[in-house]
Amino acid sequence: MLSEDCAYCGNLTDMPFHCSYCKDPFCSEHRLPEDHRCVKLRQIRSEKFGERKVIRDGGKGKTNILKRIFGKF
Repeated sequence: MLSEDCAYCGNLTDMPFHCSYCKDPFCSEHRLPEDHRCVKLRQIRSEKFGERKVIRDGGKGKTNILKRIFGKF
């Protein structure tokens, strides 16, 4: 394997890690998408968020947890 410069900090690394998303080479310190501010990080997060189908509606129609707990007293 060839030595490459880290695409984030520019340091030469003997064992570069290639990001699964942007495909750029990185040193061990910047190998994770969060650590090198991956250009595709927003896309990655939106896809992961969409997979869980989370709905943030504030719990409309549901009683507030504090009201449920303290409403009994």
